[in-house]
Amino acid sequence: MDAVITQVAVEGKRLIDQAWLGRITRNQAVHLFVQVGDGLVEYETAEDIVDDGLAWLDAHSTRLRVLGWCALLEPPIFGGLAILGVVTGDYVAAAVALVLLAALQYIHRRFTPHPTPIRRRHRARSQTD
Repeated sequence: MDAVITQVAVEGKRLIDQAWLGRITRNQAVHLFVQVGDGLVEYETAEDIVDDGLAWLDAHSTRLRVLGWCALLEPPIFGGLAILGVVTGDYVAAAVALVLLAALQYIHRRFTPHPTPIRRRHRARSQTD
Protein backbone atom coordinates (compact mmCIF):
# COMPACT_ATOMS: atom_id res chain seq x y z
CA MET A 1 0.00 0.00 0.00
CA ASP A 2 2.89 2.38 0.76
CA ALA A 3 4.23 1.91 -2.76
CA VAL A 4 0.85 2.85 -4.23
CA ILE A 5 0.61 5.96 -2.07
CA THR A 6 4.14 6.96 -3.01
CA GLN A 7 3.38 6.43 -6.70
CA VAL A 8 0.23 8.58 -6.45
CA ALA A 9 2.17 11.31 -4.63
CA VAL A 10 4.96 11.32 -7.22
CA GLU A 11 2.44 11.47 -10.05
CA GLY A 12 0.61 14.31 -8.28
CA LYS A 13 3.84 16.29 -8.01
CA ARG A 14 4.56 15.67 -11.69
CA LEU A 15 1.07 16.86 -12.64
CA ILE A 16 1.45 20.00 -10.51
CA ASP A 17 4.76 20.73 -12.23
CA GLN A 18 3.18 20.20 -15.66
CA ALA A 19 0.30 22.54 -14.78
CA TRP A 20 2.66 25.20 -13.44
CA LEU A 21 4.75 25.05 -16.61
CA GLY A 22 1.57 25.48 -18.67
CA ARG A 23 1.74 22.12 -20.43
CA ILE A 24 -1.66 21.11 -19.04
CA THR A 25 -4.45 23.10 -17.41
CA ARG A 26 -5.26 23.05 -13.71
CA ASN A 27 -8.49 21.17 -14.41
CA GLN A 28 -6.63 18.57 -16.43
CA ALA A 29 -4.13 18.13 -13.60
CA VAL A 30 -6.95 17.64 -11.08
CA HIS A 31 -8.76 15.17 -13.35
CA LEU A 32 -5.61 13.15 -14.05
CA PHE A 33 -4.69 13.17 -10.34
CA VAL A 34 -8.10 11.73 -9.45
CA GLN A 35 -7.69 9.09 -12.16
CA VAL A 36 -4.21 8.14 -10.97
CA GLY A 37 -5.45 8.03 -7.38
CA ASP A 38 -8.09 5.49 -8.43
CA GLY A 39 -10.25 5.95 -5.36
CA LEU A 40 -7.50 7.17 -3.02
CA VAL A 41 -8.01 10.85 -3.89
CA GLU A 42 -11.39 12.56 -4.03
CA TYR A 43 -12.00 15.36 -6.51
CA GLU A 44 -12.14 18.11 -3.85
CA THR A 45 -8.97 16.84 -2.19
CA ALA A 46 -7.21 16.73 -5.56
CA GLU A 47 -8.29 20.33 -6.21
CA ASP A 48 -6.85 21.42 -2.87
CA ILE A 49 -3.58 19.56 -3.45
CA VAL A 50 -3.11 20.95 -6.96
CA ASP A 51 -4.05 24.49 -5.86
CA ASP A 52 -1.63 24.32 -2.91
CA GLY A 53 1.17 23.05 -5.13
CA LEU A 54 0.61 25.73 -7.75
CA ALA A 55 0.45 28.46 -5.11
CA TRP A 56 3.68 27.21 -3.50
CA LEU A 57 5.49 27.18 -6.84
CA ASP A 58 4.21 30.66 -7.67
CA ALA A 59 5.30 32.00 -4.30
CA HIS A 60 8.79 30.51 -4.41
CA SER A 61 9.74 30.30 -8.08
CA THR A 62 12.08 33.32 -8.12
CA ARG A 63 13.73 32.38 -4.85
CA LEU A 64 14.28 28.79 -5.98
CA ARG A 65 15.74 29.99 -9.29
CA VAL A 66 18.19 32.32 -7.52
CA LEU A 67 19.17 29.62 -5.04
CA GLY A 68 19.73 27.19 -7.90
CA TRP A 69 22.00 29.56 -9.77
CA CYS A 70 23.95 30.43 -6.63
CA ALA A 71 24.42 26.79 -5.72
CA LEU A 72 25.58 26.09 -9.27
CA LEU A 73 28.01 29.02 -9.63
CA GLU A 74 29.55 29.18 -6.16
CA PRO A 75 31.62 25.95 -6.27
CA PRO A 76 33.56 26.85 -9.43
CA ILE A 77 34.07 30.47 -8.37
CA PHE A 78 35.16 29.88 -4.78
CA GLY A 79 36.88 26.60 -5.69
CA GLY A 80 38.84 28.46 -8.35
CA LEU A 81 39.81 31.13 -5.83
CA ALA A 82 40.95 28.43 -3.41
CA ILE A 83 43.06 26.72 -6.09
CA LEU A 84 44.50 30.08 -7.14
CA GLY A 85 45.38 30.80 -3.51
CA VAL A 86 47.16 27.46 -3.15
CA VAL A 87 49.03 27.91 -6.45
CA THR A 88 50.22 31.40 -5.49
CA GLY A 89 51.07 30.31 -1.95
CA ASP A 90 48.37 32.44 -0.30
CA TYR A 91 46.97 29.73 1.95
CA VAL A 92 44.96 32.18 4.05
CA ALA A 93 43.01 33.34 1.00
CA ALA A 94 42.50 29.72 -0.05
CA ALA A 95 41.18 28.84 3.41
CA VAL A 96 38.88 31.87 3.44
CA ALA A 97 37.50 30.92 0.00
CA LEU A 98 36.81 27.37 1.15
CA VAL A 99 35.16 28.56 4.38
CA LEU A 100 32.96 30.99 2.42
CA LEU A 101 32.06 28.24 -0.05
CA ALA A 102 31.11 25.84 2.73
CA ALA A 103 29.12 28.52 4.58
CA LEU A 104 27.19 29.63 1.49
CA GLN A 105 26.39 26.07 0.46
CA TYR A 106 25.15 25.33 3.98
CA ILE A 107 23.01 28.47 4.01
CA HIS A 108 21.48 27.65 0.62
CA ARG A 109 20.53 24.18 1.75
CA ARG A 110 19.40 25.24 5.21
CA PHE A 111 17.23 28.16 4.21
CA THR A 112 15.25 26.69 1.35
CA PRO A 113 11.70 28.02 1.09
CA HIS A 114 9.28 26.93 3.74
CA PRO A 115 5.72 25.91 2.90
CA THR A 116 3.50 28.91 2.37
CA PRO A 117 0.36 28.98 4.47
CA ILE A 118 -2.54 28.82 2.05
CA ARG A 119 -6.10 29.64 2.97
CA ARG A 120 -8.36 26.66 2.55
CA ARG A 121 -11.77 26.95 1.00
CA HIS A 122 -14.52 26.58 3.54
CA ARG A 123 -16.73 23.63 2.77
CA ALA A 124 -19.91 22.73 4.51
CA ARG A 125 -19.64 19.36 6.18
CA SER A 126 -22.22 16.84 5.18
CA GLN A 127 -24.17 15.39 8.05
CA THR A 128 -25.33 11.82 7.85
CA ASP A 129 -28.23 10.88 10.05
